[in-house]
Amino acid sequence: MLGKHCRDIVSGLEGICIGVVEWMYGCRQFVLQPKAEDGMKRHYSSFYFEKQLEVLDDGVTDKVEIPEYRPQQYFGKECRDKVTGVVGMCIGRAIWLFNCDQYVLEIQPEDHAKDSRLLWLDDGRVEATEKQEKSIEPETIVGSRAGGLMDPSCYPDRNEMLFSMMI
Repeated sequence: MLGKHCRDIVSGLEGICIGVVEWMYGCRQFVLQPKAEDGMKRHYSSFYFEKQLEVLDDGVTDKVEIPEYRPQQYFGKECRDKVTGVVGMCIGRAIWLFNCDQYVLEIQPEDHAKDSRLLWLDDGRVEATEKQEKSIEPETIVGSRAGGLMDPSCYPDRNEMLFSMMI
């Protein structure tokens, strides 16, 4: 679906699919970037489930190289950021049309009463830890219907995400 012109069957929003976010829980969401209108004011990208989208046409697939889909390698594994040394559980990844793949590490604070946080890292920064003190097989947590993060605050800041896509 990457690069295709799609429409959300619920809201009617149309745009080019610029990314796909996959979660260890079995959920896959596609990112639509609508065209700028109203004096070129940029509209934010939105996340949609595949069943919500209909492909309208080939979009920009004739203008850009579509990234090769590679099987993920870190879901359910304890991973480290090579740059900062921060360790967390890999729970998701994003595949971008115009950017590198990114993995999502969930970082559990020392005080388990506090909320964990998500760290989005370019794939070159991620490595599995050697000892794998914590790991889980993704198949063991998938329910009868795919799950995933729905809270928009869990996704990278829109401006940060747009900036990272321009680099």
